[in-house]
Amino acid sequence: MESKNRINSLQALRALAFIGIFMVHAKIAWGWSRLGVSIFFAMSGFLMTYIYWDREVPNNIISAIKFSISKIKKLYMLHIITMVAVVMIDVWIYINRGILMDSIRMMIKNIVLNIFLLQSWYPDSTVNVALNGVAWYLSVALFLYILFPFILRWMKDKKILVLVLVAVMLLVLQVLLAYPVAARFGGDSVRYRWFMYCFPVYRIGDFFAGCVLGRIYMVSKDKPYINNTIAYTIIEVGLLAFSMWFSLWLGQPTDAPFTLAIKNWSTGYIIMALAWIYVFTRRMGLLTRLFANPAMIKLGDLSPQAFLIHYVLVRFVNAYMGLHMIPFTPLLTWILFVIEFIGTIIICLIYSKVKERRG
Repeated sequence: MESKNRINSLQALRALAFIGIFMVHAKIAWGWSRLGVSIFFAMSGFLMTYIYWDREVPNNIISAIKFSISKIKKLYMLHIITMVAVVMIDVWIYINRGILMDSIRMMIKNIVLNIFLLQSWYPDSTVNVALNGVAWYLSVALFLYILFPFILRWMKDKKILVLVLVAVMLLVLQVLLAYPVAARFGGDSVRYRWFMYCFPVYRIGDFFAGCVLGRIYMVSKDKPYINNTIAYTIIEVGLLAFSMWFSLWLGQPTDAPFTLAIKNWSTGYIIMALAWIYVFTRRMGLLTRLFANPAMIKLGDLSPQAFLIHYVLVRFVNAYMGLHMIPFTPLLTWILFVIEFIGTIIICLIYSKVKERRG
């Protein structure tokens, strides 16, 4: 049942973003994970603005930190459990390769960073995604949730046009900041990938743009500019075609620093993420109505837990395949993806039941 604090169709979009990220990690798709991550961050800003606009929010940094921790703690224990599971997998790999002692220091560093959710601040993309690689998202979210009360308070007395202009300026700033990093380190460097993708400050663009879209939706949700299923379906199909083309263009390799800055791993995907969030909130076209079904909504509800769990299964399968030198054929890759997906959902349901019983 939909309420002020919930837009069911957005849960379906969350599920689609999760599936896309899962498929990338399972070696089936490429590039979709970047759009999925932007959808997650922008949707967080959208929903938090929508939910908290008329509520009291913290007005000092200490309260804001407590607010952020309260949002993150729902997933923190699962984060620790999945981190321990991946540490065990890594130890298994290191023992089989005879490099356990050489890897201890690196492993301890990554464990400490993950426990305190600091991994996204470390300027090395290999460290950001160490252990349960997707947990860097929580590290960034912790920072963004601290900022949120101050963002919301600033937005309160601003006109929509001002908010849109600031959001556009932030996206332009992303490109401008990306240029010196691309010129200095190049597109294949761990510093570039960290800055473009995992650096918490860089992700303010996604989050703030989502906040602005949330405010736009609040003032316009009862006044749709188009109220026609066929027209909305055409828009959704056009957006799907554009997203596919734009994602392919953004993913094309280049060595030119200016092009690398434009094709950074965030800005272009934010534009698509905002468009998808908007059409799913409206849910007036055939595509969004098709995907916003009960099964996808339920998967969207489970996706925060499934997001952390799925990577552990993928990591285990990849480790097993690598240690036994089993090649990933297209058919085997799909079979493994289905098994990993089903396993993730089962574990997620079990975890949810256990957590529910323990209160």
